[in-house]
Amino acid sequence: MTYLKNQTFEEKDFPVFAIMREQFGFLPNFFKAQIARPDLINAEAALSAAIQITDGGLIRKQREYIFLVCSAANLSTYCVTAHCEIVRMLKIEGPEPEQIAIDYAHAKIAMSDKALLNFCSKLNSQPAKIGSADVETLRTFGFSEQQILEACVLVGFAKFANVVAFGLGTVPDFSNSKIEQALGPGEGAQKVTA
Repeated sequence: MTYLKNQTFEEKDFPVFAIMREQFGFLPNFFKAQIARPDLINAEAALSAAIQITDGGLIRKQREYIFLVCSAANLSTYCVTAHCEIVRMLKIEGPEPEQIAIDYAHAKIAMSDKALLNFCSKLNSQPAKIGSADVETLRTFGFSEQQILEACVLVGFAKFANVVAFGLGTVPDFSNSKIEQALGPGEGAQKVTA
């Protein structure tokens, strides 16, 4: 499940895990891999709730799409497979989440969402090349200052989660042949044995 040699643990000793099961429908390996630092798990869970779950300027669909696109660009099989399942669990209407992750430009989504994902994709892969014109483009599509801020924070959080998943060798919670074919088998899939 991870490169770290974590001890076995009791879920009841991690109260936030019950909240995760309720919110996501499962306990992500991403958090189980971090049991050596319960304080980090709590902080990350609170940040995830504030960024991804709590209502804000962006709707949940847009937030999930940003996470999918950035994680796919970063080749994070773990994060993409997890968020594909979250999109399904939430019954978010629209194209299959795999299409958003792999090829959002050809997906049947609003032009404003494509503009948002273009911005987020550029910020994710070429952050130093983001300029005022990029932000102005979002404004022309009707995005508010709050929504643009949330998009930037989501890109950063996705990158953070991707790096942690890679560093820990977190094995995907779900099998997804489309994603595995497009991105690879997963962070620790061939290097860690259970």
